[in-house]
Amino acid sequence: MELRLFRLLCLAAAFLSFAVVIPVNTIQNLPLLLNVTIALFGLVALALYWASLRGSHYMRTFFVIVALVLNLCWFTDAGSQGSIAMFFFAGVMINGIFFRGRERWVFLLLFLANVLALLALDHVRPEWSIPFQTPFDRYLDLTTGFLVSAVACVLMLWVVVATHDEERKRLHEANQALQQSLNEIRTLQGLLPICSWCKKIRDDEGLWTQVEHYLAEHTEVSFTHGMCPECAKEHFPKP
Repeated sequence: MELRLFRLLCLAAAFLSFAVVIPVNTIQNLPLLLNVTIALFGLVALALYWASLRGSHYMRTFFVIVALVLNLCWFTDAGSQGSIAMFFFAGVMINGIFFRGRERWVFLLLFLANVLALLALDHVRPEWSIPFQTPFDRYLDLTTGFLVSAVACVLMLWVVVATHDEERKRLHEANQALQQSLNEIRTLQGLLPICSWCKKIRDDEGLWTQVEHYLAEHTEVSFTHGMCPECAKEHFPKP
């Protein structure tokens, strides 16, 4: 699942960067540094995608780059007044999916501390954030940021849910196949009461039946009849 999601996120990040974020930022007349940062992020995402196709999966690198880009774009995108804060939710989801154990908690705590630090700086130094030129620019930025971050989160949830459903279906089919195999495998277990003289077998209902009939009823064995050499000498002696 992680590999499938990683490649999808890399492609989505590159596409949204060049096809949505940069054009909208240009319309808003946002700083050039912001678009340069987004463009570099899109190119790196494509490079990570191609590297993954060749067998090298830099998932931690992708997460660190996402965090770095969000930090670089914070003040150039109006800080807490812009949409940049919405993208941190996608970062939290990436951390929860790609990391395991103690590493997951360490990266999560660092990521959350990073967000709180940015908010604190934005409060203490509001002049560091480059404001929007018009209210419409802020509206456009918030709308675009919401849609892009929502798409990223939905993609991750879609892959997780789809993978979970596939695993449940595979497990259900495996259980059915196992049950069918168990039904087909009919084995004899325990002690079988058998007559010492006629070799009949007593079944669970107390009835005595021929060996071949009992085995045919309780297993998948079928019989053909022949004669062993000893019986042939005894019953059909040569003159």
